[in-house]
Amino acid sequence: MKNMLRQKILQKRKEMTVEERERKSNKIIDTLCNSESYQKADVVFTYIGMEAEVNTYPLIERAWKDGKKVAVPIAKIKGEMYFVPISSFLELKKSRFGVMEPPKSKNQEILPQKTDFFLVPGSVFDQKGNRYGYGGGYYDRYFQQYLNIYKIAAAFSFQVMEFDLQVETFDIPVDCIVTEKGVIGGSNDEYFD
Repeated sequence: MKNMLRQKILQKRKEMTVEERERKSNKIIDTLCNSESYQKADVVFTYIGMEAEVNTYPLIERAWKDGKKVAVPIAKIKGEMYFVPISSFLELKKSRFGVMEPPKSKNQEILPQKTDFFLVPGSVFDQKGNRYGYGGGYYDRYFQQYLNIYKIAAAFSFQVMEFDLQVETFDIPVDCIVTEKGVIGGSNDEYFD
């Protein structure tokens, strides 16, 4: 069920036109950048949007322009990851996992603070913030170490289901989801007013 749903949604995401993806991505990025969470943050933790994902490049450019530090993930074997700062897209190279990463070591790691902005990828979500990633469990393991992170997901509206996802005890939900249609969850707290 989980894999079938993930494949169905990822296929639907792939079938979006470039124009539709960019238009919807830009709406999502505008909402994110207008949020209190983004405005107050010194560091923006974000993934590098790949192929059919929400395009995070404009978010990163905006953060640099706004004088914020940007941290992106590096995935390691055994499902571990850490975040390092980048100051240019030229630092990114395709990793053995097929994602764009900077070739930096763990000693350059930045640890998230409660006040930082933290963007999370995913394939499928529900209204409660439960998420299916891409099967590696990287973010769930990471969040177990940093429980105080306010987790914001960026997704297209069709990625958010009306029914509850079947999740495991180790799956950690996001606090809110931002789609091109608005914010799901998080509306009654300080981050998205």
